[in-house]
Amino acid sequence: MRSPQAAGAAPDRVGRPLLAGGLLVATGLSDVLTAYGVLRSGTFMVLSEDGLYPVDVTGWAWLRLAVGTAVALAGLAAVTGRRDAATVAIGCAVLALAVDLLMLPYAPILVVLVAAVDAAAIRLLLRHRRATARAG
Repeated sequence: MRSPQAAGAAPDRVGRPLLAGGLLVATGLSDVLTAYGVLRSGTFMVLSEDGLYPVDVTGWAWLRLAVGTAVALAGLAAVTGRRDAATVAIGCAVLALAVDLLMLPYAPILVVLVAAVDAAAIRLLLRHRRATARAG
């Protein structure tokens, strides 16, 4: 016997977006820890043809710390399964994605990984919102 979901029928109850919330909490904590490390380490040194230049990214680090905290809290709120919490989490994740991409020249591998996880969480939350709109 096939389940209603396997037959293509809409599910009776939509679950909580646990994976999306967990991914957002993880990327938020990653951003917070990275920002803390940048704040503690000082300036970046950039080597060019004309010499060595110090680049202060303290302002970006504070912005990344604030956005990372907001994303982690939004991820915790998204786990509740409420549709408005998912909307706020999507907004925070998009903002985090933009801020992370601005930091691409300074930490390219970390930024690409965090951006990919943010994008996956956004996709999961959008699917959750669509499912709750159909079910409710």
